[in-house]
Amino acid sequence: MFRTLTVVPLVALGLSLSACADLSQPTVRADLLDQTGKVTGTATFSPSPIGTRVSIEVSGLKPGPHGLHIHENPNCNPGPDAQGQTIPFGAAGGHFDPGASHNHDGPHARNDQGHGGDLPMITVGEDGKGRLNFDTNRLKMTGPTGVLGRSIVIHAGADDYQTDPAGNSGGRERCGVFQAIN
Repeated sequence: MFRTLTVVPLVALGLSLSACADLSQPTVRADLLDQTGKVTGTATFSPSPIGTRVSIEVSGLKPGPHGLHIHENPNCNPGPDAQGQTIPFGAAGGHFDPGASHNHDGPHARNDQGHGGDLPMITVGEDGKGRLNFDTNRLKMTGPTGVLGRSIVIHAGADDYQTDPAGNSGGRERCGVFQAIN
């Protein structure tokens, strides 16, 4: 069965390309560290015509889906969790919440309804490798919704997209701090 795709030019919607994206934003990247400090992947955010292009590659994780979140602090050291217990990558703090929603939600919720840092899950294959590419307009590289100067965390398990604070996704398995690369 064939589907018909209707393409509507941005001009017909009263929009210009500049209204959809800020292509002057820098590209930012985080090296994903395991708990021993070894680099096991990268997360790159770059400007795209429709917002922000996200590309993530990681290795060495157990097969299956893993929660993926932007965290407040640019720090991957051990630190306290919400109960005050020291955990790996705890210094990254809580989820980035630029809309002050105070609510864990899915990756497609508006920033005022859920944490802007709640991202789609990354699925890892039997070989321990995962790759994820997606576009978003919830996050940018800089500014109020910017990831520069923040961290990204991959959790041990799947995200249920509802349980506060981290979607019941388990411990922090990978962490990286975003740096501008151009």
